[in-house]
Order: sequence, then C-alpha cells, then structure tokens
Amino acid sequence: MSLFGTLFGPGGTLQGGGGFFTAIGGPRTDSGVNVSEFNAVKLPAVYASVRVIADAIAMLPVKVCQQNDDDTTTVHRNHPAYRILNHRPNERMTAFTYRSTTLHHALLWGNGYSEIERTNGGIPVQLWLALPDRTYPELTTEGEIIYHTTIDRETKTLDASDVAHIPALGFDGVVGYSPVSIARQAIGLGLAMEEFGAKFFGNDSKSGGFIKHPGKLSPEAVQRIREGMDAQSGLGDAHRPKVLEEGMEWVQTTINPEDAQFLESRDFQVADIARIYGVPLHMLQSVSGSTSWGSGLEEMSLGFVRYTLAPWLVRQEQEWNAKLLTEREREQGYYIKHDTRDLLRGDASARSEFYTKALDPDTGWMTENEVRDLEDLDPVSEERSGTGGDNTIV
Repeated sequence: MSLFGTLFGPGGTLQGGGGFFTAIGGPRTDSGVNVSEFNAVKLPAVYASVRVIADAIAMLPVKVCQQNDDDTTTVHRNHPAYRILNHRPNERMTAFTYRSTTLHHALLWGNGYSEIERTNGGIPVQLWLALPDRTYPELTTEGEIIYHTTIDRETKTLDASDVAHIPALGFDGVVGYSPVSIARQAIGLGLAMEEFGAKFFGNDSKSGGFIKHPGKLSPEAVQRIREGMDAQSGLGDAHRPKVLEEGMEWVQTTINPEDAQFLESRDFQVADIARIYGVPLHMLQSVSGSTSWGSGLEEMSLGFVRYTLAPWLVRQEQEWNAKLLTEREREQGYYIKHDTRDLLRGDASARSEFYTKALDPDTGWMTENEVRDLEDLDPVSEERSGTGGDNTIV
C-alpha cells in the first residue's frame, strides 16, 4: 500500500482529522464572507467552472504513443501508464474519478498532487491522490525538490520522482497560485449576494429597517416585539398583513435590490468567475453578454478547447511524460498525449466537406484509412479496396 493509499481507513472514511466536511472558515473578505478553497464551490459559478474543465479533460482518452523512425506512430495499449490513466489508477478509483479530482484540486488549490506507486523495478502501477491542503513541496539545500504530506497526523516525505504534481500558474515554477486565493474578493462578493438574496426572500422580500415607537420600551417589551415580528416573517407569511402595536411605525433603512442593481451584479459575478477560469459564459448556462471567440457554438467550443483546456492538457502530459515514462522510453520516442479529436470534431456536414478536400486525388493530403481512424472506424482491408486504404481515393 502506498503512503496516500492509507488516507482512507476502513469504510472509506478520512483519517487524521480535517478533510472536506470539517474544514471551515478561510480569510474574511471585504464583503464580510469568509472564503476558502473548501467553501468557494458553494458559489455556483465556481462549482460549474471547475466541473466543466475537470470533467471535460477527465473524459478524454489518454494515449501512450511512440514516434517511429519512419515517421509513423504506434499506440502502446499494453503500457502500464496506458492502463493507469485510462482504466484503474488505483484500487479505489476509476480513471475518470481520479483525473477529475486531481484537476479539481489544481483548479481550487492551485496544485494537484499524486503519489506514484512503483514496483521494485521502478514500473508505475498505481496513482494515489494526495490532498492539496496537507501536501507541499520543499526545495532542499542541495537544490532538490522533496514533498511533504500529512497522513493520520504524521508527516511523510517523498522524492519528487514519486510525485505527479500538476500546478496552476505560479511564481517560482514549482507551486501554483490558488485561483481561490487570487480571486477571494470576487468569490466573497458572489457568496455575499447569494446570502443577501436568500435572506431577502426569507424576510418577505423586504429590505431591512427598524420599528419606531413614540415612547420608551422596557427590555421585556422589546423582546416581545422582536419575537412577534419574527413570528410574522418568512415566505409562509409573505402576503399576510403585519400588526404593529401602540403607534409603532416601520422605517426602512437599507437600499432595495432594484436600486442596488442586485440582478446585474449577480450576472457580473458569474462573468468575473468565468474570466478567472477562462470558461465561456454559455458553458455556465449564462447567455448575457457576448464572446470574442466567435458567434457559433462550434467556434466557441473550439476556443474553449484551445485556450482553456489546452494549457491544463499540456501540464498533465509533460508531468506524466517525466514521471510515468523511463528515460530510455523517452529516448525511444515514447510520449503520453490526450486524444482531443472528439472535442475538436465539427458537425457531420463540416467534417464531410473537410474529408472530401483531404482525399482529393490531386490536392488531397490524407489516405482513406487516416480518415477512418479520425472517425474511430476500422481500417479498410486490402481485399475490399485493392489498396488497403493507404492511398487517397481516386
């Protein structure tokens, strides 16, 4: 069992205290809301941004390829890294769950950590998640990077070669900035507006104020009036008349939501979170505003792949190439790469037009089997085509 394999005790419960459900607080923002990586996902725009990026990448197949001397490419489906990244990274997780969770860590904490469990011969056999709030790298006096993690209240140390580390944008090239920390004020404002809206409707859709009384009230009377007003509040009593006694009158003191441009501010906060993560608004189910990525859904989706997903894909691929492949394999042309064809694929009409040009006998640049491979179809046999599909169609 690896170090991080012991994070989960019998029945899958977290050991050592802490964890998602016991983490609270975080630095207080100017809006009055405490924001941490744990509670930031309570803001729907943050949750949706993290989910759409992490899930979009986690569903992509990962190929272990080898560039041959004749410029052909071989996919090695029996390589240990292929099995780990596409099927079972460890005995408790599917590949999708593991990869999605790693990116979830990187998108909130700025760093996704995994321990690489190896055989005695150094072959990777499992990947175990390391919780980002308990793991950190250290640069030693010898100039080497080691990793520390806390498991069951005990600190463990790992060599950098045994840790797959996916960092976000950072300052020192090792540790990534936490997007939540960078955008803490924006997220705090969004959470504050969520709370304000909920309390506004819970208070009969009325803004705050005070009750004016012509005389002086005893503490007992103040308490009785307070309890009486509380009993008349809430959505269930929203349209029932309220009773004020002894010449009291209601004085409103706070600005109403219309004057505060509450709805417009909430829309702006969604756009602000989308900017932080580089997610187009239509992917957050927001249709306000426009985008410079193109007017069609296909163009915006391609922009999402190129400008939002691609940097995360490259980060993962380069780390996996360095940690899951041996030096000899890299010298032999091995590399790990995501298969993004499904995300980049256009509609049937656009693909048909593209393939027609690509297979043109005079100006084409593809063979029939290359086209069939892009469409996930089996190659054409030589008996069927007479050429085996390795020539352009004439």
